[in-house]
Amino acid sequence: MSKQDFISLYEKFLSGKCSDEEKKLLETYYTEIKLMDNQWENSLGNEDEIREVIVSRIQSATGHQKPLIKTNHRRYGWLGYAASILLVVAAGLISWYYFSEKQQADQTAKANIRRNDIHPGSNQAYLKLASGVSIMLRGLKNGEISNSATVKISKVSDSIITYSANQRANGNPATTADSNSLVIPKGGIFQTILSDGTKVWLNSASSLKYPVTFAGKERRVVLSGEAYFEVAKNKNMPFKVSVNGVDVQVLGTHFNVLGYADETEIKTTLLEGSVKLQSAKGKALLVPGEQGVFSQQRIDFTINKVNTEDAVSWKEGFFVFDNESIQSIMPKIARWYNVEVVYQDKPGQSKLGGTISRYKDINTVLKALESTGAAHFKIQGRRVIVMA
Repeated sequence: MSKQDFISLYEKFLSGKCSDEEKKLLETYYTEIKLMDNQWENSLGNEDEIREVIVSRIQSATGHQKPLIKTNHRRYGWLGYAASILLVVAAGLISWYYFSEKQQADQTAKANIRRNDIHPGSNQAYLKLASGVSIMLRGLKNGEISNSATVKISKVSDSIITYSANQRANGNPATTADSNSLVIPKGGIFQTILSDGTKVWLNSASSLKYPVTFAGKERRVVLSGEAYFEVAKNKNMPFKVSVNGVDVQVLGTHFNVLGYADETEIKTTLLEGSVKLQSAKGKALLVPGEQGVFSQQRIDFTINKVNTEDAVSWKEGFFVFDNESIQSIMPKIARWYNVEVVYQDKPGQSKLGGTISRYKDINTVLKALESTGAAHFKIQGRRVIVMA
């Protein structure tokens, strides 16, 4: 069971919505609750007391007595499941902590956030056909969207469109000139299944251009933003993703690509299979569990070992921040909640880490950030003002 799955199930349990089967699953994985072996952050409070609170809470709720395991998990300062559950209980938040050079953050400042009409993102996208016609998918009934001699396009759910390749009237396959684009606005998320069976999830403020059917020696798509791919295997026709000057080539694999135009880095994270990265500056080969990072400021790709669950947490409905600054976090919030972020004051260099549901309202997310003392926020319309 992944960290996100465990946290989601525990939240559901606390709200009284767990089925009997889910309760049994929660009990089975109860022993996975753990604190880290790395140095305890004093600003979090007493480690033993926190462990006691967590154990007591679960024992009183479930009526079961099971040991709490303390074990190595991740080498950076995550609190893991234990702190996640503690904060769900205490504040309705998930796994939030603060580590910075300051010994004590101002935890008493109250949020300067008023109620607003800013909601989390949802399933929405625009489909641009080869003819130039643009179709808004949100609110469109499930069923056939287009059925030409080239391809059949269908909406099969609120979040998925599919392509089924047809033959042209003369028996020739479609050409790569027949391309569609799936455009996800800010505050949106959507999925498509391409004509070769490849599944693609697109994050907010992203777009994917692709042939309606693949022909020739390769399957090439063009990405702007962030997407997760589960590529259908075809050893005779490699799958390539082009994103801001970087080519990601695979035969059949699962990987995530982050390449927003306003970001300084392009990150490719491999979950399964193998991936070859290529740019004008060099090449790199990834194995599962690695992330290749490309930046115009560096000569070649940087390869890092990462937790792959974090890289695709957006697809599962979570923000996961790992040692990130406010300047790094706020663009993600801006894209998902479709807001403008304005800095009234220059934020400090404090680093934050933690996990919180993307489906919390923006007030909850900003209050969680404020509770670290790293920044304060004010909302005016669809503008979030960041203050020191």
